[in-house]
Amino acid sequence: MIDDRATEAWRIEPMRGVGALTFGLSPADVATLSDGYGAPSPLMSQAHVADDVEKVFAELGLANAISAEDLAAIRAAAAGQAKLATQTLFGAGPTLLEFEEQRLSCVMVEPACGPATFEGRAVFDMSASDALRQFESANGGPGRYRSTEAAFDALAVSLTGFSVCSADGSIRPSSPDDEDFAGRSIAVRHAPYRPDSEIGQFVTRSFL
Repeated sequence: MIDDRATEAWRIEPMRGVGALTFGLSPADVATLSDGYGAPSPLMSQAHVADDVEKVFAELGLANAISAEDLAAIRAAAAGQAKLATQTLFGAGPTLLEFEEQRLSCVMVEPACGPATFEGRAVFDMSASDALRQFESANGGPGRYRSTEAAFDALAVSLTGFSVCSADGSIRPSSPDDEDFAGRSIAVRHAPYRPDSEIGQFVTRSFL
C-alpha cells in the first residue's frame, strides 16, 4: 500500500506538475526540494541548438537544397529548443526536468522514482491497457501514438513504453515481454507537445 506522503509527492496533476514539482518553479526553487526528490545535477542549457543547426546548414549546403518552408520549420524548432534547459534529480530513481526560460515546464518520471499516481491509481502498477484507457478517459478523447509514445493533449501528458505502434499504423498495449516495457516513463508538461514537424508521425487511436 502506498503511504500518503509518497502519494502526494508523486501525484500527477495535468498542466500543474508532479507533487511539489509544480510548473513555473525556478532551478533554485527545485533545489530546495532535494530532500524529497533527490540532488539536482547542473543545469544543461540547450542555447547552442540554434547555432548548431546553422552550422550544419552551412557545412552541408542545405540552406539552398530544401524548401523555404522546411527551412523555416527547422529553424523554428531549433529556436524553441534553444530556450530549454534540462536537469536530473538523483533520488530513488532519476527524475528528468525541463526548464523553459528558467521555469520548470516538464517533469519526466520512471518506475524507480516513486509511486507515480494519477486519479488515485499507481500508474506503473497498472497494466499498459488499463493505463492507456485511464488517460484516454481523462483526456476526453483518443490519444496520439507513434513508436512507443502515447500523447494525450488535453492533459499535456505523454506515456512512453506503454504502447507499441508498428510501421503499418497498428497499435497495441505493451506487455512485460516487450523490450521497452522496463523503461516506461511518464512526461507531464505545462502545455501539450505538438511541434508541427512531428504531428504527421502520429496515429490517433482509442482504447475505450
